[in-house]
Amino acid sequence: MSEPDSTAGPPSAGALARAKQRLRATPAIDAWRFATSLVSAVRRRADLRGVETYCLFIGHGRSGHSIVGSLLDAHPEAVVSDELDAVHFVELGFHRDQVLALTLDKSERLARGQRRKAGRGGTTYSYLVPGWANGRFERLRVVGDSTAGTAVHRMRDRPELLDRIDRRMRGLRVRYVHVSRNPYDNISTMTIRRGRDLDDAIRAYFADCETLVDLRRRIGPERLHDLRHEDLIRDPRARISGLCRFVGLDAPARYLDACAGILFPSPSRSRDSVDWPAEQVERVRGEIERFDFLSGYSFEA
Repeated sequence: MSEPDSTAGPPSAGALARAKQRLRATPAIDAWRFATSLVSAVRRRADLRGVETYCLFIGHGRSGHSIVGSLLDAHPEAVVSDELDAVHFVELGFHRDQVLALTLDKSERLARGQRRKAGRGGTTYSYLVPGWANGRFERLRVVGDSTAGTAVHRMRDRPELLDRIDRRMRGLRVRYVHVSRNPYDNISTMTIRRGRDLDDAIRAYFADCETLVDLRRRIGPERLHDLRHEDLIRDPRARISGLCRFVGLDAPARYLDACAGILFPSPSRSRDSVDWPAEQVERVRGEIERFDFLSGYSFEA
């Protein structure tokens, strides 16, 4: 047997990435993240001392949470990650600063990749706000994660998680953002992206609405901010300014202009890409009437 090469250097970034990828399919990935987040929390200790607000998103997937999160992440006093699934790490027992450090690390990685995500027609769209602070900050006051749909499912399956988040984030204001979108577009996107039958997508969508009713009640109106995707597109400066006030941030005009500049001029109508029989249209219309946070949405609007 040959002797190991004592002159070999440390593992390359590529080798570490491949090792991490192999871990993703195993429970060991959470142990990896626990260890690395401890290191990161110590390294970022000085920055984390200034955090005042922790912000989580709730709602249905594909409602616009990612773009809203990226707009907040662009603010020089906020860091908001996407698809971190922060609630999962609270569930696992990670400490407060570990969760915050994971968020900062994720935001940095997303910014390096230009916050790219699949958009309309299967094209890739960058949610980065040019010239602003995605992945960086000047003074850190707000930290959050925009993983909404998965968070709702975790808190549905384990209702005690809502209280656990409060305890874990002790010392911080905990705030929630609910981004909603026309249900017909949400449901249509579920059938297009996930290959779901229309009836099954309708059932799943309104089952999540039932969970949201309970979560919204338990969170309370003073800690919950509602934002409709369509309103954001229609009047982005006012809506982004209101969101910033909710989490405790000022919103300079230049920042608002930059955020407005990356948005499409009109919301995507996914419903136009799906065959909607009249029976299903009426079924959804009847369901919409049961939920205050969906009031006013229709197939035609």
